[in-house]
Amino acid sequence: MEADVNGRRRSRLLAAALLALAACLAPALPSLEARAQPAGTEARAQPAGTPEALFQQATASLGRGEYGAAIDTFELLADRGFVHPDASYNRGLAYVLRVREGADRPGDLGRAAAAFEEALRLRPGDAEADRALDLVRAELTRRRSRRAADAVDARPTLDRVIVGLASERTWAAAALLASLLLAVGMVLRRRPAGPAHVAGSVLAPTALVALIALVPLTYAARHLRLTTRAGVVVVPEVRLLDEGGRALPRAEQTPIPEGASVEVGRRSGGLAEVRWGATEGWVPASSIRLLAP
Repeated sequence: MEADVNGRRRSRLLAAALLALAACLAPALPSLEARAQPAGTEARAQPAGTPEALFQQATASLGRGEYGAAIDTFELLADRGFVHPDASYNRGLAYVLRVREGADRPGDLGRAAAAFEEALRLRPGDAEADRALDLVRAELTRRRSRRAADAVDARPTLDRVIVGLASERTWAAAALLASLLLAVGMVLRRRPAGPAHVAGSVLAPTALVALIALVPLTYAARHLRLTTRAGVVVVPEVRLLDEGGRALPRAEQTPIPEGASVEVGRRSGGLAEVRWGATEGWVPASSIRLLAP
């Protein structure tokens, strides 16, 4: 399996090099830097139809400039539930390269942004995926400016920012630690007057305040994990609707731009409930690409 991962990683490096080459030939988008190819052996052949074989097939199509075929195969991998940061990254490269070739379809840059964001979720700290995502979103902003459309940047609300500072497990662990410190503080407070009593008198109320704050954060993080998924808009723009599919009042008609990150909640028919910054509403489910959990 280690050889498979090394093969996927090497294939991903090849795709990155192709993107850098394409930057010299067609400067429609900012370029991404090529990676140095590490030393290693060739990835061993995989049985036809396996995820590894499909990955190699898609990357080979990418190397031949058959971007549509590469995209189809990478999307097939995603549909089959194959989740790997290199597969997501290369899928994003395939969409970007198709844009460079001038054969792009509406939503290609949004799907590239979704793929790079998914790669970052699967491998936090991936500098190249992070840079690729920034470049794609910068290009989307530039294109909106050319169409005289306002560039709207929806910032997450304060509650989402605070809950997103840590994972559900981290908040839960912190709450457990606070409860233990509270117990220790209560025990120390019962000691006779002295340093231990003073320490307990400080520790107990401090731990109690922390526990009061951490328990709701834990439940909020759990609620978001169970009821929402991250998604990215993959159409040129989408306007919010109500649950019945009717347009919202004009004051709430700010369109969500391509490539924007949203929280996706309930589904109803062909609609999906989304939250974009502080704005909530419904959009056609086909306008959103859900990211791997």
